[in-house]
Amino acid sequence: MSSQVLDRDQRRHKRSSASHRGARRSDLPLPEVSSVRSARRPSSAVGRAGTVRKTSVLPVAVPRISATTRWVIGAVGVLCVLAAALALWKALSDPARFPVSNVDVLGTLDFTDRSVLQSKVEVFTGQGFYTLDIEALRSAVESLPWVAEARIAREWPGRVKVTVEEHEPAARWNDDGLVSKRLELFQPPQLSRDDVRYTEWQSVFASLPELRGDAGRHSAVLDDYRRYSEALGALGLRVTGLVEDARLSQTIELDGNVTLRLGYEDHERRLGRFVDVYPRFAESLKSDPVTFDMRYSDGFSLAGARGL
Repeated sequence: MSSQVLDRDQRRHKRSSASHRGARRSDLPLPEVSSVRSARRPSSAVGRAGTVRKTSVLPVAVPRISATTRWVIGAVGVLCVLAAALALWKALSDPARFPVSNVDVLGTLDFTDRSVLQSKVEVFTGQGFYTLDIEALRSAVESLPWVAEARIAREWPGRVKVTVEEHEPAARWNDDGLVSKRLELFQPPQLSRDDVRYTEWQSVFASLPELRGDAGRHSAVLDDYRRYSEALGALGLRVTGLVEDARLSQTIELDGNVTLRLGYEDHERRLGRFVDVYPRFAESLKSDPVTFDMRYSDGFSLAGARGL
């Protein structure tokens, strides 16, 4: 009997515990299903109604400018640029605003007349610093007889440098010309017979070898002179002159009153023959003028030597 009562009490206790747990669960707030659904309805409703668009809306088209208007705007822009460039050019080309304040002449001027050079430069310096015609000034300076090369340079704000390189004379050519070491022929005023210092200048250039020939042959004759000088220098002889006639026949003048005729052909072979035979006669030759004629095919002739 007592066991039945005990079992009945335990079942009651279990039911009370279950009801107690159920009461605790019922105390928890339940989700508002209706509110969640109501929150979702508008989005679905909006989607169905199409009141909100997810695609981007195209901008409103701006009225296009006509071709004539664009052309006018471009033309006005070009005219403004040209006007600004013209105004700038006028300002830069004004000698009063940008004058040439200094002219420096550089280089060694042994024979160039400085007053003539100055007058050549002054013709161009009045143009102003920026509009100075450098090429024209260079050509004007190089037109002077003694000037071999000229270089012109601007140096801001108003300085112009003129660098002059003179010819270096290597030989006299005919009566009124000189040949430079660059094989350039020029006629300096000092060799003109009208120059008041003509005699004085003749003595200045007397140490140069005297070359003679037809027009345009100065370069070839100077080359031959250099070659002969090298070959004859081994014998202690110095070439003082070289004459070439219209037939290209050459005659060499040596110091010690010695003349060497080579003719118009076989110059190298005939010169070599002279180099071979000259030492045999060197000691017997006096100061009297002598002439070696090497134009023979198998020999030579010697004229003017006394006692031989």
